[in-house]
Amino acid sequence: MSGLRSRLKDILRPSRPSSPHADTSTPLDVNSNSPRPLSSKPISKTEDFDFLELAPGTDPIVDIVAIHGLQGHREKTWMVDDGTMWLRHFLPTDLCNARVLTYGYDADTHSPECVSTQTMRRHADGFAKALSRKREDPRASADASSVNSLTH
Repeated sequence: MSGLRSRLKDILRPSRPSSPHADTSTPLDVNSNSPRPLSSKPISKTEDFDFLELAPGTDPIVDIVAIHGLQGHREKTWMVDDGTMWLRHFLPTDLCNARVLTYGYDADTHSPECVSTQTMRRHADGFAKALSRKREDPRASADASSVNSLTH
């Protein structure tokens, strides 16, 4: 058994990064059944659910809502390796009268820990209810009468 553990440690040992942006600073716990990195903070999927406002817009007349696909993430889906997110960094420049939002939901279908058991219909219902609440929020622009969605 210790031979197998030793071989697994060799296989899972971090090697040189394949790209200059790769992060190998957080070692994996090879003594666990979980692929989580060793860290003091547990990983939470639910903190990235619901809406995130990326740009408030100047006197917004439209809400643009970006919705990721299965296995996606409300921010990482729209981001490149250097951290640039075109929805946050470029779109508001071209559409200054648009409030830009992204919506996160449990789209995990492959996790070894816990996968979403919701159907697409339930995801859609959850999104529709959350969008309705978001647009009723008194901090939302009263002039933003239109909603455009961008899906991936």
